[in-house]
Amino acid sequence: MTIPASRSSYPRYLERSARLGCAVAPSRLLSVLLCLIVLQALALLWWCRLQPLLLWPVVGLVLLYGWWEWRRLRSMRGLLGTRERRWFWRGDDGVEREFEFCGELVLWRWLLVINGRDLDGLRLRLVLARDCMDRDDWRRLQVALRYSR
Repeated sequence: MTIPASRSSYPRYLERSARLGCAVAPSRLLSVLLCLIVLQALALLWWCRLQPLLLWPVVGLVLLYGWWEWRRLRSMRGLLGTRERRWFWRGDDGVEREFEFCGELVLWRWLLVINGRDLDGLRLRLVLARDCMDRDDWRRLQVALRYSR
């Protein structure tokens, strides 16, 4: 139902805002893609036939990168929500952080990348694949992100 502006008894500064709460779990899809990237990098190094003095440190760097990103993907667990046009992230530690969007926001059918900064200025990057949450939460989160900026 739409209320015409002239008959509305609500003040103009009162706006409706949707409440959203999405439980986020680590993504298997992103973990598999990371493993494929590491295997591809190792195969490329093997195919290049580098000298062992160069090969082993580079292999170590690739494995270190894979381990670092694996830890980051596994730690992406928590609750993403909105209240009164403000966005919140509560991770495994139970601390709720309010954040604002900064930088790019990637909205693909299967991938969301949310870049933000919390009120203390700390960077927050959430990389979410479609298998991180159930279908209804995924759809509502995409709609909320599309119209939030």
